[in-house]
Amino acid sequence: MALFGRRVILQIGTEGDEGRSFEDLRIRFHIAMTDSSTPNKGKFEVYNIAPETAALARAEGCVIRLLAGYDPDVPRLLFHGNPIDGGVTLQRMGPDRLLKLEAQDGGRAWRESALDVTYDAETSAEVIFAAAAEAMGLPLGTVDLGDGGVSLASGVSLSGPARTILDRVAAMTGAQWVIRDGTLVVWQQGSTTGESAVVFSVEAGNLIGAPTVKDGGVEVTGLLAPTMRPGKPFRVVSEYVSGDYTAEDVTFRGDSGFATDFYCVVTGKPR
Repeated sequence: MALFGRRVILQIGTEGDEGRSFEDLRIRFHIAMTDSSTPNKGKFEVYNIAPETAALARAEGCVIRLLAGYDPDVPRLLFHGNPIDGGVTLQRMGPDRLLKLEAQDGGRAWRESALDVTYDAETSAEVIFAAAAEAMGLPLGTVDLGDGGVSLASGVSLSGPARTILDRVAAMTGAQWVIRDGTLVVWQQGSTTGESAVVFSVEAGNLIGAPTVKDGGVEVTGLLAPTMRPGKPFRVVSEYVSGDYTAEDVTFRGDSGFATDFYCVVTGKPR
């Protein structure tokens, strides 16, 4: 297993500013992502950090970003989110000072954003997704509705929590949506986000153990693959299980060098 060359950077600040970046401390993380519309979750532990950093993490509008990977020059974004209420604690662990952070990707936007719009003319679903992203204060990423684009009739008013309206429009179009890395992403159910597939194999040197057939799909454990996300295609090549899949759940767990954990666990369904 690759224990060298790993790199973990934790950034704490507010949206749009540089904030503070931490790399030379021990950083542990556990990030759980799903293909549902509920926010992805991240838990982080940072050892021997200055007490004022906890105050920074508790500040209004705080954003937590974690970058990780094996390339020493280009660590990739693994998580982007806001601390939850009560999700910042600073405590003593023997001689160490331990900062614990619990955050959600787009959690504040998911909880607090509302949409109130009326369309006099027939309006495409893509326009509604864009309006919801704007109401949430999020960039709009990929919107792939395949050939089944749906338009709403003229004279339609939409008012309520943005997440509820997104659920309604997604159901109408046969789509699903997530907030991923602080961006709204939409793709067709039964399809993928259209990104390049991640390959897990012995030849690639990133497959750990044997993949498991699970609920008609597969569960695979590999070395950390920072670009892996729900909805993204992936390929498994092994002696017992091989095939092309769409990721449903992705879990990252890692330690910046003090333990062997630096993995991702992916469950998916066949494509």
